[in-house]
Amino acid sequence: MKTKPLTAAQIDTLAQRLSETPIAPSASAKKAGDNLARLLVALIGQERAALAFNSILSAATFEQAEARLTLVLDYGNTEPADEAAPEPNETKVPASPLISKRQVILDRAHSGVLPQAPDFSKPTHARFRTKLAQIVALAEAGDIAALQAFEIKPVSSSPKAIARYRDLCVIAITARHAPATVPPSPARAPAWRRVLCC
Repeated sequence: MKTKPLTAAQIDTLAQRLSETPIAPSASAKKAGDNLARLLVALIGQERAALAFNSILSAATFEQAEARLTLVLDYGNTEPADEAAPEPNETKVPASPLISKRQVILDRAHSGVLPQAPDFSKPTHARFRTKLAQIVALAEAGDIAALQAFEIKPVSSSPKAIARYRDLCVIAITARHAPATVPPSPARAPAWRRVLCC
């Protein structure tokens, strides 16, 4: 079924159902739509009005748009009936901060774990597979100097992924050979800000 946009007169008819006072005919469908949106916001709130407005105006026919408006008017309450409204003085417990996948990989590298090599099985990465294999071999051998000296020109996503992998390998290998230290964490304050106690 082909969708035909609603006319200004049809949108005005829908808007009249939301208004107690008579609505003057709109000059364009855009003005009529703005008026309908304003009335919906006043009736059901900004968030629900946006959803209802999109649903009503995307209807295939005027009758379908009328039916959707009727649903909005008759079943306007979005809150489930069996749930009590939250008390205004209740305090919400803040959610624990999310740790990104990259931060987890970086933390593991700081603890001495080599990262997983990027997946270069797609045909777009074909010409960079040999460079990746060389980097993987150097990382498994633990050759930091050769990894740091390996030239990578980050001109596309493939070499950028290889460079990220190489840098993480250098961090992991350095962490293996360094004395045990706590990896830097964004939640941990810098050393100069920590207060030393007795």
